[in-house]
Amino acid sequence: MSRQKVIILLINYGTLEFIRDLVNNFLASVPPYPKLRIDWVIADAEESPGQDAAVWRAGMKRYFKDKKGNHFHFYQIPNQGFAANANLGFKLFKDELGTELTINGSDMVLLLNPDTTLYWNNLEQAVGFMNSHPEASVAGLALTNPKGQPEKWGHSVTFPTLKWIGHKRFSRPSLAQEPTKVAWVSGGAMLIKYQWWQQLRGLDGNFFFYFEDVDFCRRVGDAGGKVFFLPQATVSHLRGGSRISIYRRKKLFYAAEARYFHLYRPPTEYLLLRLIRYPYKVFYFIRCYLAPSFWREKYRALREGISCERDQGYPRFCAFKQGLLGIPYLKELWLAVILVNLFVLGAAIWAKFYLFSPLVLHYNAYLGIDLYGDTASFFMFFLLGLLISLFNFILGLILFFSKRYTPFVILPAGATLAFLITLSIALINLLMVNS
Repeated sequence: MSRQKVIILLINYGTLEFIRDLVNNFLASVPPYPKLRIDWVIADAEESPGQDAAVWRAGMKRYFKDKKGNHFHFYQIPNQGFAANANLGFKLFKDELGTELTINGSDMVLLLNPDTTLYWNNLEQAVGFMNSHPEASVAGLALTNPKGQPEKWGHSVTFPTLKWIGHKRFSRPSLAQEPTKVAWVSGGAMLIKYQWWQQLRGLDGNFFFYFEDVDFCRRVGDAGGKVFFLPQATVSHLRGGSRISIYRRKKLFYAAEARYFHLYRPPTEYLLLRLIRYPYKVFYFIRCYLAPSFWREKYRALREGISCERDQGYPRFCAFKQGLLGIPYLKELWLAVILVNLFVLGAAIWAKFYLFSPLVLHYNAYLGIDLYGDTASFFMFFLLGLLISLFNFILGLILFFSKRYTPFVILPAGATLAFLITLSIALINLLMVNS
């Protein structure tokens, strides 16, 4: 008879050192013959241009070795937000297993933050509770700070409403010291029965970061399941593992809470929330981007990035160049744009030396000639074409780096070429009129 499985989902955003500490601490606490099979699914969402996936996976397997009933699985994925990353990591894990190892309804999925410390006895306690309570669909382990003090926003007995906007994450924590039914628990340490993960198709990928745990628990409750909080099964949470700025964190939080309120709260409450949050956004923008420490950190990171790129042979630049030039017809379109711009410049220079002022710049079939200019006016055609080309080139780069809209990167190039051809026809027409 196969052992019950717990699948631990970890998403790496440059937090590999935290994951190593987490795994080492956990393995040290595992008994020699554990009753559970633990599958660690480590999905790396940190971009590593130029790095071969097979080489990366081999390096990970050398460090994270299967032992004591713990098995490790590694995947490189694009960063689509925590919820989508977790779903993709689990899907890749299932695809890799195939029919060799089946996942049963009694197995469990554990969403876990990389910057945590989990010990075997706490996991075993949580799994034991879920096994002995068939009505339990989700259980949240109690997150604590490194000093052992509980995080009061890791669960709540009510779902978010505007009434609790003054509480962190709109939470109203339970004070019970025994397992208790709650509205939602944090995705930082959330144990889910596989049958519920499968039934609800994982997390809602439209939540990029934050509130995906609240939404999942809400959907569990709507489907007839129950969510419990386990105050005695603790997980130490270091916090600070993420390197994103405070403004970006707040921006992601406000976007997620807005989506949640849009889905589950009345329209008036949703609109009022958006109105309340605008001053907060301005405050955090100023606090972040006008702080000297922010720019010092950016400068330090830039210097380290350039030094690392130089030492490794510029893999990011090479990956960027290959990715951009690999898009069909993109290089040809921008080459045509450059040639048409040069043609317009050449026509303007020819007009400067071979035509004489005043020149006809506009001819109306009904009113006749209604606009005159000098030979320098033809350079306006070149300036206009150049500005449009630069604008659309920058727009194309933005689409390329957005990942989500990369397939549309060819559109600005095509639009630029169409505009320049139209501009060239107008210029040729004026040159013929004035010749």
